[in-house]
Order: sequence, then C-alpha cells, then structure tokens
Amino acid sequence: MTTLTIAITAHSETIVSGPTFRSVRAALAGVEARGAEVQLLLGLDRCTEASHAFMTQAALDDFDRHAFDFGDQGKTRNALADLARGRFLAFVDADDLVSENWLTGALDLLERPENDRAIVHPELNWLFDGVNNVYASPAQDHPFFSPRVMPAANYYDAICVAPRAAWQDIRYADRDVARGYAFEDYQWFVEATAAGWRHLTARDTIVFKRRRDASQTHESRNNSVLIRTIEPLAIDRIADMAGDAGR
Repeated sequence: MTTLTIAITAHSETIVSGPTFRSVRAALAGVEARGAEVQLLLGLDRCTEASHAFMTQAALDDFDRHAFDFGDQGKTRNALADLARGRFLAFVDADDLVSENWLTGALDLLERPENDRAIVHPELNWLFDGVNNVYASPAQDHPFFSPRVMPAANYYDAICVAPRAAWQDIRYADRDVARGYAFEDYQWFVEATAAGWRHLTARDTIVFKRRRDASQTHESRNNSVLIRTIEPLAIDRIADMAGDAGR
C-alpha cells in the first residue's frame, strides 16, 4: 500500500521550482528510508509555456504529471486528491520550500492510531520574497487556538499533511473572485474542523512560502474577497465547532 502521495501544484513557476523540488526530495528521503512507498504527482494548471517546459523536463520524469484547465488552485487540489493512492496526502506549491524533517514529522503523528482524523501543519510558516514574516501554526489543543477566531482569520496554510480521506470528506470550494469568493483553503479548514478533523503541529518543522505579487492569493486580497457563508461560522455554532479545544 502506498503510504504517502505528495502532490505539487504549478502554474507559472520555472527556475524558482528547482529549490522546491530539491527540498521535497530531501524531505522524501526520510520517508523512503523507512521503506514507505511514495507516489509523486504534479498538477499543471493552465501552465504558461515556460512553466510547462520546465515541469516536463526529464529530471522530473518520476512525477506523474497531469494537465488541468481550471485556473483554480482548489479544483486542482481536488483533482490531485482524486488521483492520489497514498494513505496520506501532502500538498506543496511549486514555488515553496519545506524543511527536511517536514514529512517524517507529519507522518510520526499521523501514524498514531489516535490521530486517524488529524491534519498536521508545520510549526512555522515563513513568508519570503518581498516580505519577511513568520507565522506559527497552533495545534488545536494549544492555548492560542480558539474556534472563535475562525470567522476573522485563517490559522493555517494549504500546505499540510493528512489522511487522503480528509479531501474525500471535504472538497475545496470553487474560487469565484468576480462574485467576491475565494480563500478556498481557509474555508476548507473551517469545514474540516466542523466535521471533526483535528489540527496538530509537527514540532520543529517549517514551510517557506513564497509571496509573489502576482498570485491567486494576492489577487483575492486585492479584490477584498471572502469565504462563502457557511453554517459552521453561524454565531451560535462557532464556539462548539472544535469541541472543548480552545475554549
């Protein structure tokens, strides 16, 4: 049985993806050293000509490549989740970096029987390239976590590791910036929390997030979009969304 599927999403990235793939391969080395079977997926969503040429080079032939015409990160991740064979699934964007211990740290937590419905996040997210910000990702039992924060802010980035079943249970919503809706990863985490998925943090791990001027996230912020009105964020339900955690 395949233990882990790692799915990388690409759109316009070229040489900036070189360090991404090196960091992913370094993180996978620890997983493979355990004898685990790994599946490599690469989703090319409306790739530019230059990005397509980079992503189809022979050095990446061990990745199972799939071309999409969504123009939507959420739909691309949904499609990759459908193609995944791994018991666990990890997403990475083609311009980000992960620490060498990220995947092994996440699997150490997920392979415990009590964590069968857990989503693992890196301890730190470091935003770089034009900014220099570091954000902590609190576990659900951390004093800094409260479901009451969720209507106003997203605790987590889309780069996480969880059982593939998490994406079978909860699909990413469609982006519709023209109508004012985006931040599908934010909505996904709210819905997953409401459905009983628990958030954990892999200690001493870090993901480096490239913050580009031209990206779907940047476009969404510039257009003042929101997530959709969903039942878990109703004023009389927020406090109970995560059970006793973060009260």
